[in-house]
Amino acid sequence: MKYKLSIKLNSDLATSSGTGFGSLIDTDVCYDEYGFPYIPAKRLKGLLKEASLEYCEWSGEDLKKLDEIYGKEGMKNSCPFKISDAYLENYDLFLQDLNKLPKKFQKYMTKQKIIDLFTYTRHQTAIDEETGTGKENSLRSIRAVRKNNEFTSLLEINDSLDKSFIENSLKFLKHIGMNRTRGFGEITCKLEEVSNEESMKTLKILNDDDEYVEIQLLFKAKSKLMVSKKETEISEKYIAGSNILGNIAKKYIEDHQIQDFENLTPEYIDLFLNGKVQYHNCYISNQEGLEFIPIPFSYAKVKGKKNEFYNKLFEINQEGIQLTNIGEKYIHLETERVMDVIMTESYHHQRPKDKSIGKAQDTEDGGTLYQYTSIDKNQYFLGKIVGQSKYLKQIEKYLNIGETFYVGKSKTAEYGQLVLEKITVNKIKNEKKSYKDFAVVLTSDVILLNKNGEATIAKSDFIDKMKELLGSTIQKERAFINYGEASGYNILWNLPKEQLSSFKAGSIFKFSSEDELMLEENYTIGQRTNEGYGNIKIIDLTNQNENLALQNYQEEQEKLTLENINKELLKLIEKSIVKSIDDAILDEVTKQKFQNINNSTIGRLLLMLKQSKTKNQFLENVGSIKDKKKLETIKHLLKNVNSQLEILTDLHEIEMTCKTNIFNEDEYYLKYVKQILIQMKIEGMKAK
Repeated sequence: MKYKLSIKLNSDLATSSGTGFGSLIDTDVCYDEYGFPYIPAKRLKGLLKEASLEYCEWSGEDLKKLDEIYGKEGMKNSCPFKISDAYLENYDLFLQDLNKLPKKFQKYMTKQKIIDLFTYTRHQTAIDEETGTGKENSLRSIRAVRKNNEFTSLLEINDSLDKSFIENSLKFLKHIGMNRTRGFGEITCKLEEVSNEESMKTLKILNDDDEYVEIQLLFKAKSKLMVSKKETEISEKYIAGSNILGNIAKKYIEDHQIQDFENLTPEYIDLFLNGKVQYHNCYISNQEGLEFIPIPFSYAKVKGKKNEFYNKLFEINQEGIQLTNIGEKYIHLETERVMDVIMTESYHHQRPKDKSIGKAQDTEDGGTLYQYTSIDKNQYFLGKIVGQSKYLKQIEKYLNIGETFYVGKSKTAEYGQLVLEKITVNKIKNEKKSYKDFAVVLTSDVILLNKNGEATIAKSDFIDKMKELLGSTIQKERAFINYGEASGYNILWNLPKEQLSSFKAGSIFKFSSEDELMLEENYTIGQRTNEGYGNIKIIDLTNQNENLALQNYQEEQEKLTLENINKELLKLIEKSIVKSIDDAILDEVTKQKFQNINNSTIGRLLLMLKQSKTKNQFLENVGSIKDKKKLETIKHLLKNVNSQLEILTDLHEIEMTCKTNIFNEDEYYLKYVKQILIQMKIEGMKAK
C-alpha cells in the first residue's frame, strides 16, 4: 500500500548536505541539480525509526516490530518498508516545463535563483563567557529552508504491516535536521493513503509462441541509484540485467506463492535461470529511447584537443600526436553521439546507539560518516528482455508503464527507484548481412569457459569462440581488451555468487575474411546470459577509416509559450521576478552614492509618492524641487529606475497568463521608487 507523508515546516529547516558553498556558506542544505531543496529519505527513515522506538517504549509495543518494519543488517530480503526523498509540494509540476521556458524567462529560473526563493543564510558565532563577545574565528554561516514550506514523501508499506503503528510513531516525530534545540526543524507530519492509479498501459504480446521477441524497456531514475556489484561505495554507471531479472522474479514468486526454492518449477527455471529469457543491461539513453552501448576501447582522443578522435583499429598516420582513453562513456553508433552518466556524491551519517549524541564520535560506538557516489536521478536507461514469445507472455503482466523497479543498495530509502516509462515490443527478424572486414564489440561483459570448464580471459579462447560462431576462415587483426570480474548475489540462497573472470564491455576485436560472410548483427555467447552477460555486436568496417567524428549528445528541448506552461511553475517565476526587483533595489542603493539626498529630501519624495496616483504625477511633483543639484541627483536615480522596467514587463506577461493580478505599470513604478527611497533611508541610518 502506498501513502503520502506530508511534512509541514513550522520553523526554518537546516538539512545539512555535508558540504558548504565556497567561502560564503559553511553548512549548506540538501538541494537538487535545479536548486530545489529536499529532505533525504535516509534521514527520514532514521528519524522515523527513532520515533517508533520512542513509541514502543511509551506504549509497551514489542521492539521486534522495529526489525520487521525497518529491517536489520544481515536480513535475507529487504525490509517491507520503503520511503522516498521528500520534495516540495508541486515539485513534479515545477520540473515538468522547467527546461522548456522561453529564453527571456530562463534567467529567473537559474539554480541559484531557485535556491534563493526557498532558503536564506543565517549567521551564528560562539560567545566568550568571560568577555561576553564573539570568539575569534567562530563566525559560521548556515543555509536554511524557510518555514511554512511543505514537503511530501512516498511511503510503501506491505499490507501485512500495521499501518497504525507508523501513524502513532509519526506523532513522536516533531523535529528534523540540525540545531533542533535552537529553533530549527520543528515539523508537523500527516499520513494519507494514495489511491492505486491504473497503469497507463499494460503490455500485451500477440506474437506466435515460437517467435523470438525483444521487449525494449525505457526507465527513468526516480531517485539516485547505487548499483554496485561489489562491496564498494561507488556505483556502476549502468543497471545490470540481473537487477531487472530480480524485480520480475520477485513479483513472479509472490504471485505464484513459491516457498520451496529447492524444487523450483520448470517454468520458473525457463523464465529466470537457464538463459531461455535474457535480461539485458540497461544503459544510459534519452527520453525517446535511443540505444547507446559502452564506447569501444579502440576509440581514443588526442591529448590536449577537445574534438579530435581516432579509432585505433586502423593505422593512424598522424605524427606527433598522443592518444588517451575517452573514459567510461556510451555511444549511439549510427550518429556517433556520445553520452555520459551523471554521477553525484551524497554524504550520510549513521548515528551512534546513544541517541543523545547528535554526531559521529571517534569512539568504538561513535557512529559512522560515509559517502556514496551514485547515479543521479532523472536520467533515462534503456534495457531489453529477449526470448521466445511463449516465455515472455508469462511475465508480461509484471511490465506496466508507471511500475516502480527497485535496484541496488539502500533501495528502501533514498536510492534505487526506477520507473518504467515506455514499452516497445519488436519481433526479432534475424536478418543477415554480408561482411568481410568487421569488428566484434562487446556490449556487455562476457564470461567464457575454456575446454576445462574454467572461466577464461585468454584472447585465444575468445578468438576460437568467434571462429566457432562466425566462421573458421576469419582472421584476427587487432584487439583492444579490458578485463573484470563477474560477481553478484543469490537472494534465494542468501549467498554471494561465484566470482568469474570476464572480458569487459567495450572490448573490441577486428577481424577480416577472404570470403564474404553472412552474419547477424547481434549474438549472445558465454555464461549467465540471462543476467545481461554475453552480448556482442558486429560492426561493418568497410569504407571506414581511423577518423572519428564523435560529438556529445545534447537533448533538444522544444520551447513552450507561456500559455502552455503549467500554472504552478508560472507562479514560481512570478515570485522570482518579484525577488529580482527587490535585489535590483538593493543593488541600486549600494552601487550609487546619493550624497545630496538627505533624510529630509527622502521624506519629501515619499510624501510626493503618497500624493501621486500615476508616474507622470510623481514626475511633475519632483520637477517642483528648486535645488538643481538635488534635482539632477533625483533625476539620475529615476533614470536608473526606468532601466529596470524590463523586469516589470516580464512580470506583466506572467501575471496576464496566470490571471493572478491586474498589472498596473504606474502602481509598480511608484512602489519600486518607494522601496528604493526606504532602503536609502535605512542605509543612511546604518552609516550613522
